[in-house]
Amino acid sequence: MILSILWSCTSPVSHYNVRELPKNIPSDISENTQDEDESDSNTNDNTADLPEDEWSCESDPLIPTINWTVDQPENHGMDSDKLQLAAEYAEENDSDCLVVVRDGAIVGEWYWGNHEPFDKAKSWSVAKSYASTVVGLAIDHGFIEGVDESIGKYIPELIGTEKEFISIHELLSMISGVRLNLIEDNLLMAFSNDMTKRALENPVENYPGARWEYNNHTVQLSEPLIRYATGMPADEFADLYLWKPLGIDANWERDRQDHAAMYMNVKASCRDHAKFAYLMLKEGCWDGEQILSREWVSQSTQPSSQLNRGYGYWWWVNGEGPVLDSVDLLPHEGILHPQAPSDAFCGAGFGSQMLEVIPSEDMVIVRFGPAPHENINYWIEQNGVLMEAMENDGKQIVHNGVLSLVLDAIVD
Repeated sequence: MILSILWSCTSPVSHYNVRELPKNIPSDISENTQDEDESDSNTNDNTADLPEDEWSCESDPLIPTINWTVDQPENHGMDSDKLQLAAEYAEENDSDCLVVVRDGAIVGEWYWGNHEPFDKAKSWSVAKSYASTVVGLAIDHGFIEGVDESIGKYIPELIGTEKEFISIHELLSMISGVRLNLIEDNLLMAFSNDMTKRALENPVENYPGARWEYNNHTVQLSEPLIRYATGMPADEFADLYLWKPLGIDANWERDRQDHAAMYMNVKASCRDHAKFAYLMLKEGCWDGEQILSREWVSQSTQPSSQLNRGYGYWWWVNGEGPVLDSVDLLPHEGILHPQAPSDAFCGAGFGSQMLEVIPSEDMVIVRFGPAPHENINYWIEQNGVLMEAMENDGKQIVHNGVLSLVLDAIVD
C-alpha cells in the first residue's frame, strides 16, 4: 500500500506446522502460559526431552557477535570504484545510510546528513519481515503449533467472528480477506490510539485466499497473536529471542496502548538491521547457535500464494511471477528484481527502505532514508512530486537502482 503511513488459490507449498527445533521455554514464561491452560497446545511439554544439539550449527568466525569485520571490497571480489557509484546514487536519492556486506564483512558503508553508524533508522514496512520472523520464532519455540492453525485459536476476541478461522498462513501471505481501504490502512491506522483494536474490528471483505492485498491491518493482527500465544508483548518477545541473541539494539514503534506496530518501524542502526539480514542469509544460524529454524527461513522466503509469486511470509521474494505491486496491486512486468539472482529476497519499506539478502552472492545490502512525506524537498517543490513518489513506491525505484549498481560492482 502507500506503505505504512500515507502507507484463489493458495500455492501448493509444504506449510511449516511443526517445531523442527524445539527449545526449552524460559521458566517464568512457561509457568505463566501453562497456568492459563495445562492442556493448551501453545506450550510444549516435550521440549526438555529433545537434544539441545538440534539448536547447534556450524560456528562462523565472521559472525558479528559484537562488531562487524570491515574490509576492502577487492578482498571480496568487488570493485571499489563501482561500489562508490552505488553510494553516489544512494546519496542523490536522499539516503541516510548504505551498508554492503559480502562474505561476512562490511565492504562498503556510507552515512549522509547528520546520520552516524549507531543512529537508529526507521524501517517502515521492513518491520513486516521482522514480524514474520517473530511468528516463526513463536512456532519454533512451541508457543504456536503451526501456520495452518486459525488465528481465532489464539486470539479470544475473534471467537465467533468472521476472522476466527483465518489461518496464520493466510495472514502471513497477505490473503486474509480482511477489508482494505487505503485511507484506513495508511492514515487512520498509523495515527490510531489503538492499532490492534482497529485490526481486530476491521471486517472481512473477501474469502481468505481469494485476493492478495498489501494490508497493514492484516499484519497488525500478529500483535495479539504473539501476545496471547507467548504471554509477552510482541516486541519484548522479539528482544528476548531475536535481538539480544544477535546483539541488536532495537525497538518497535508502539501505539498509545503500548502495542507494537507490527507493520512498521523497527528502529535499529543500519549495522544492526544488517545483522538481521545476515541471520536470514545464514539460514537462522548465528555463532554456532540455530536462532531461527532453517525450515522457517526457507518457508518464509518462498512464494506463499499463486496470486503473488513475488511474496513470501511478509518478505518480498525474487525469481517468479506474477508479482503484484504493493500500492496499486497490479502486476509488475516480469519478476521482482530481474537484475538480481533468483534466490534474492528482501524486506522493503515506504520510501525504498531496503534489506536485501542474496544468498548465492553471500551478500546483504541495507539502505534507509526518509519516507516521501518526511522529505522536505518534496514539500518545497509542491509540483506533485510527493504524490508521485507515494504512488510509485511499490515499484521500488531507488531500491532497484541501488541493487543494480551494487551487483554491477561484483567482479569475481
